[in-house]
Amino acid sequence: MKFFFSFIILLSLFLPLQAKNIDSCLAKSKDLFNEDDKNNDKTHASMQQAKKTLYACLKMDPDNTDALISLAGVEMVLGNFKEAKSNFQRSLKLLPNTSPYYAYIYSRLGDIAMHTPDLKEAEKNYLSALKYEPANINSLVGAGICAEKTGRIQTAADYYKKALAVDFTNIVARDRLIALEPDILSEEELIRTMKERNIIDPAAKTFSAQDKQILEKIIKAEKGNGIEYLSKKFGGRIPNGFTVERDSNKVYARKMLTLTGYNELIAKLSHDAKQKLINNGVSVADLFKLYDANRKPLFNDQGNLTDEGLVAFTKMLNGEKSYFRPGEKLPPSNKEIERKVQEILNKKYIEILTSEYAWLQNKTRCSEKTLKRIGVKDLDIGNNKKRYFVFAHPEARFPYNMPYLYIQDYRTQKQALKSDAPVYSNTFGLGNTLPEKLCDRKGNLTSISQR
Repeated sequence: MKFFFSFIILLSLFLPLQAKNIDSCLAKSKDLFNEDDKNNDKTHASMQQAKKTLYACLKMDPDNTDALISLAGVEMVLGNFKEAKSNFQRSLKLLPNTSPYYAYIYSRLGDIAMHTPDLKEAEKNYLSALKYEPANINSLVGAGICAEKTGRIQTAADYYKKALAVDFTNIVARDRLIALEPDILSEEELIRTMKERNIIDPAAKTFSAQDKQILEKIIKAEKGNGIEYLSKKFGGRIPNGFTVERDSNKVYARKMLTLTGYNELIAKLSHDAKQKLINNGVSVADLFKLYDANRKPLFNDQGNLTDEGLVAFTKMLNGEKSYFRPGEKLPPSNKEIERKVQEILNKKYIEILTSEYAWLQNKTRCSEKTLKRIGVKDLDIGNNKKRYFVFAHPEARFPYNMPYLYIQDYRTQKQALKSDAPVYSNTFGLGNTLPEKLCDRKGNLTSISQR
């Protein structure tokens, strides 16, 4: 009995000591976490130390939910989402029903699912968080993004509006809501923004289909950094009347293009497009005769870029040519390309990657002309791009079977490297190996020599 009471006394002394050690341990991990955040350390050295500290905390008390939740948060910062998810889920099993952490944990589980990505799982977790805390900003925005990415635009807008009702300064919710315009705007909101942008008269009570089309073009220009483009053209100071600011002097003030500003933007873009086209070798005589792949003109009668011209100019800035001169051959349509591809496949060819074709050329040393003679086809798909095919009939004889055998050998070796299986140089039971070089230095077919 004396021993029993002695044990109770020792235990009572140990438990407060353990609690104190746990508190100190958690406090240390918190300091390390904050130090990493404060120093913006990309190597996350402090965060790694916080992780080690939290594992030490859990050795003292494996079911300590504060340590588990903190560790899950650290793992998220370090990008270890699988471990973070496991620790969050374990915490849920240990927490009492009255815990205030449920909303936080489910919200973070939603973030983890977004990284997978698993939108269905993410939305499920965000909605679970909102059951515990309807005003959880992270979950409102997260649920909105899930809805947006799955095509439920109005539902997404509703979530973003709820998030702004909780915190009107939330930049993410505000920017994503703006990005959904004009599709989510009510008739009253459409009239308001058209008046602000001087598309319709200030006294107007309705608008036309043409007015809405103009608004859509202006908003599209804004999304394409039109305001920034104008600002650059005017040395950082856009003239009065080209933009209007909504909610001035507020943290969420919004600058918008007016109709006047939009027209000036198109004029500036058109001038730059003409200059670039001329620099690319297009003659002044052909400038206003250019068209896209659908034979839509790039410039209108006023000499400004059309919608199709804006697309072509954007592609041109990215190094892609999508405009054509009078009489220039148009690239085949996607439908025509797929029809031709199917015709080739029906003749016992298989398609190969551009990288595989380049390897085939290098490995065989054969010229393009020689490869075409012995079972290789290419298909021009426009923009100086091609798709490649090799003859793969099982009864094909030398030399028409060689490109296919080389490609099979290449793919076999690539697969073996992925699976750590042994790599063999012979191909499909031929009993010998492929020649080191199928062609001579001039690219012409030569006799097969063994390695």
